[in-house]
Amino acid sequence: MIDLSIESNTLLKKCLKEWRPELILMVEDVNTLKYTESFYNQLRDVVGCELIAKGFNENYEPNNYGIRLEKLIDEIGNLFM
Repeated sequence: MIDLSIESNTLLKKCLKEWRPELILMVEDVNTLKYTESFYNQLRDVVGCELIAKGFNENYEPNNYGIRLEKLIDEIGNLFM
């Protein structure tokens, strides 16, 4: 299972549901102890898609949702760095 806070995990699943629902089961798998760097990068790409689609205001500045998504991208990156 991905080692994220409940809030971050919920946000990640929301992004996955929108962009890559087939990955949700892999994220929820309690038997998986180690994920590959490639898998984490797939998750970051999904969150990035959500960020581009919904995370900026009309001035191309991150809105509150975008700030949360940027934080999630960093959190996922920290899991494999």
